[in-house]
Amino acid sequence: MSFWLIIFYTFMSFWLNTIYAFISFCLAFCIFICMKKPQDINGLKKNHYLCNRISYPKKMKKIILIAAILLGALTNGQAQVINKNAAKRIGEVVKEGYQDVKGAIVQDTKPTGEHTIWDIYAAPKVGLNLSNLSGIDGKMKVGAVAGAYIEVFFTNNLAIDAELLYSHQGSSGVYRNINTTDDYGNPVVQEYGPYNFNLHYLNMNYLVRWYPWADLPWSFTAGVHTGYLISGHAKQKDGEDINLKNSIYRGDVSIPIGVSYEWKQWQIEARYSLSLRKLTKNAEAKDLLKSARNSMLEVTLGYRIQVL
Repeated sequence: MSFWLIIFYTFMSFWLNTIYAFISFCLAFCIFICMKKPQDINGLKKNHYLCNRISYPKKMKKIILIAAILLGALTNGQAQVINKNAAKRIGEVVKEGYQDVKGAIVQDTKPTGEHTIWDIYAAPKVGLNLSNLSGIDGKMKVGAVAGAYIEVFFTNNLAIDAELLYSHQGSSGVYRNINTTDDYGNPVVQEYGPYNFNLHYLNMNYLVRWYPWADLPWSFTAGVHTGYLISGHAKQKDGEDINLKNSIYRGDVSIPIGVSYEWKQWQIEARYSLSLRKLTKNAEAKDLLKSARNSMLEVTLGYRIQVL
């Protein structure tokens, strides 16, 4: 309703300005023509229809001219009043909308381990991944993770979570060893690298969250982690950049286990996931990654909003 009032105020303000400005102009023009002497009016004869129709005394013409000017000023002031009212109403609507949004997001709550059945929470979350590729000798990689989840309680202390997250994973400092022979035919191992592995995933997690203590906001999670590879590269410093997207499996599956703590609406969580599936699917990838799997420690900060 507030939105349509604003539209109405704006529409009325515009058309009142236009109509009254036109009327004022017409009145002023007519009086101006008729106050002129016939010889001063280019192209008009003494018996011009307009002058004959408006044949008031000179004093009356001046009065009408002043009235027209006052009419224009009055309508302009009225339009300004409407504009001020519209601006005031817009400000009130914006303020009310802000208060409604703030009331929905900022909730006065003290988290515990006991909830009501069918309580529903939604939470955006951001954090860091400490990831590596188990099965090869590499260093831990720090990447970003961000997304959101929705949580539904089906008992007082058990809930089901569904998460959608972007995750930057991989490893760094990985060397590639290739068996070959030297000029004399002796077997040697040539080392290439180091390579920096950047794997970008879109992850979906299906978790069960358990609150073991009714008076403490600690919870534990376990479930199934599925990942879909968006892009993957192995880049050698100042060297080749190998596209891994077609050399490793797009899908990934792992078992996540985590623990979290809640304070007011904030939730900090640490979760570890070890993949059940090897990454490589062809000989070229096996030469570089061997039997590597994703391994990840995820630390996130979420903001929980009770929806129902």
